[in-house]
Amino acid sequence: MELARIHRHRTIVEDPARFGCLCAAAALLFVGDIPFWMTLAIVGITQLAPIMMAARALEQGWSRRWGMRVHPTVYASNLAMDFTNLAACTVVGALLLVRHCSGIETVRPLAILTVAICFLPDIRLCRWLLSGDPAESSRQLRNGSVFRDPVMLGALLATGVVSVLDHGSLKFVLYSLVFLQFNALLVMVDKYLPEIESRTRAGWKAILLERDGRRLWLTLAPLGLVPLRLAAGDRVAWIAAGGLVLAIGLPDLYRMALAMITEAGNLFRVTPAAPATYIVLPK
Repeated sequence: MELARIHRHRTIVEDPARFGCLCAAAALLFVGDIPFWMTLAIVGITQLAPIMMAARALEQGWSRRWGMRVHPTVYASNLAMDFTNLAACTVVGALLLVRHCSGIETVRPLAILTVAICFLPDIRLCRWLLSGDPAESSRQLRNGSVFRDPVMLGALLATGVVSVLDHGSLKFVLYSLVFLQFNALLVMVDKYLPEIESRTRAGWKAILLERDGRRLWLTLAPLGLVPLRLAAGDRVAWIAAGGLVLAIGLPDLYRMALAMITEAGNLFRVTPAAPATYIVLPK
């Protein structure tokens, strides 16, 4: 099967997880009394994230099926979509818990957040940032700026949302992560950890320093800010969030500094004159 057909962009009506989360958020926002069958249905919708993750990768080596030239594109696009589904299902689970513990008024911020997450991939931001050719976009993901990487941009957005969300909603997001999405986190790690592309490093160095490894742990790191902010307070969480932003942008800062040093060195480089050539004519 062709790569472009399998790993193409799917709109919200073609994605069961996002469409189900959107319908669940509308039901939780507008239905007065939540019946038991609706609770069970929404809990089932929150489990679509791990189901979709597993369905798109039935065997190890799925990201290398079309060769190493397009591996970064396949890896990053799938990770970005799976993290979007995980975030949408997590917020819907928090919505369900809020409705059973509070009233309708308190669910509006989380409902708006759910709608924003569900429609975010349909903006097609990657179409503006990356090439449409899988091989060229893989080259850009390997060597280009992190701000052209959809996974890194998603990690920045998640860090910002966790940093500004109110404590009441954040508490239910934590409950949803622990009780409804813990299996999804395990599936995500099991799916992407063996697919990390590493040519010069192995073990934990590949996870921390290679592009694919950094994509994985920087995707999961904003979720760790949720219990940190609830336990240690806003100041500590904001410092940790600043550290995550620095970790995301550090490779670009390093390349920028290296380019400036190279340019400064070129300004003072003395180019030797070309050797003179003499032609000796016979007398």
